[in-house]
Amino acid sequence: MKKFLTVLNLVLLITLVTLTLYVFDVIDIPWLRKTVEKSSQQNTLVTEEETDTKVERKKGYDELIKKGDLYYEKGFYNLAVDSYTQASKMEPTKIEPLIRIGELQLILGNFEQAKNMGNEILKKNPQTIKGKLIIGKADIGLENFTEAKTVIDGITSDDPEVAYYQGMLAVFSGEYERARAPFDLAIKNTTNPIISAYAQGFINSMNEFDSYSAGQHIHLKVLLARSFVQADQPKLAKALLWNVLGENREYRDAWIILGYSYLKLKQYKDAVDALTEAKNRDPEKPETLFFLGLAYAGYDKTVEAIKELELALKNGFEPKIYVEQKLAELYFLIQEYDKANTKYENVISMNSTDIDYFVRPIWIYIDKLNKPDKALALAEKAMINHPDDPKSFNLIGWAQVAGNDFVNGKKNLEKALAMNEKFDAPYLNLGWMYERQNNLSKAKSLYKQAYEIGGIGSPVGDLAAQRYNAVIQKEKNNLFMVNIFN
Repeated sequence: MKKFLTVLNLVLLITLVTLTLYVFDVIDIPWLRKTVEKSSQQNTLVTEEETDTKVERKKGYDELIKKGDLYYEKGFYNLAVDSYTQASKMEPTKIEPLIRIGELQLILGNFEQAKNMGNEILKKNPQTIKGKLIIGKADIGLENFTEAKTVIDGITSDDPEVAYYQGMLAVFSGEYERARAPFDLAIKNTTNPIISAYAQGFINSMNEFDSYSAGQHIHLKVLLARSFVQADQPKLAKALLWNVLGENREYRDAWIILGYSYLKLKQYKDAVDALTEAKNRDPEKPETLFFLGLAYAGYDKTVEAIKELELALKNGFEPKIYVEQKLAELYFLIQEYDKANTKYENVISMNSTDIDYFVRPIWIYIDKLNKPDKALALAEKAMINHPDDPKSFNLIGWAQVAGNDFVNGKKNLEKALAMNEKFDAPYLNLGWMYERQNNLSKAKSLYKQAYEIGGIGSPVGDLAAQRYNAVIQKEKNNLFMVNIFN
């Protein structure tokens, strides 16, 4: 009998150790994992996508257009395209949804699809200016500049956007005087200030060149390339600059603007190469060093990026805040948190008018450096600069919770919510406070509120969902361990 009990105790001990190792993710037990996963799925937050699948209702054309417009305003371009596509299927003779789709494909960089959509628009209405403009813009994106010029020059209209593109393609083709009239028309328009400003930039470049008594032709091209980049047309700038460098490879500014053009296109390796050429011709120029640092950062060469940006700062790049902010982000990436926060606090000392500048360094002090006292000092600085902003009360409350001052932390977080009940972050931080106090039920409720207000894809919403699910798992683990030892 004693032998039997000894064996039984040994079996129970092995079982207990095995289950404990599973609970703490040391080993995996497939059959048990499936059971837990099935149970977990029943308790996780229900996403908006899951809700949408439960309620299906046929939407009308106008509703789909409005929904697409809402997605567009929020930057959800692919969802907007889907809504407009559904609307077009519902009313196939209308061109409005096709115009919206074409314009969105241009924003998304899907130039072939945009061009195809422009052709579909013209099939339905051959005189539609918007359809021709979409095709012309798509050809620019595809670097079919001659075709783009043919299409846009073929439009007869006083539309300022048409005039702007006609002027822009004229200067690209070397038709400088011909470009002035359409640019003047674009400048005078009162409906699109962005186009007006861009057109004025090209006129200024031509006037600047004219002011030089012995200006070289390639210098005008470099000035115009600068205007193309400023007008968010880096592909036209790039083509013009390679033409310049074909004549004179020692033209430093041409290499700088070419490198910046590649930066705008997110072609970081080419940007590094071009800016290195510029640096070889002038190693001290701070603008070159700054752009080269950005190019290295985009190319995932963080150490090299930091080196160039620190040099740019040393050599007097202005505005300094841009360099400090980028350096803060890069030091954060390589987990040098003290250096990152030094840079973030430099940014705040230069510009404390934006309270959002305070959030990342406070989070670093709390989450990465375990220095809640420094987090609180920075939060108090935010309060001095933004005394009537609920974000200030949230930051102070968050730092106080991190320092275990739950009474004052709760008071300030609730003050933030009294000022703005739809502010997601205080719910998240109150949930964290209750989780630290092991009040899991209250924590879970607050995380759910933060999630519902923040929404899918927002930093607060996503973190709230993670913490909510972690609390559920913690509750299960607690129950599991209680059952084992009972």
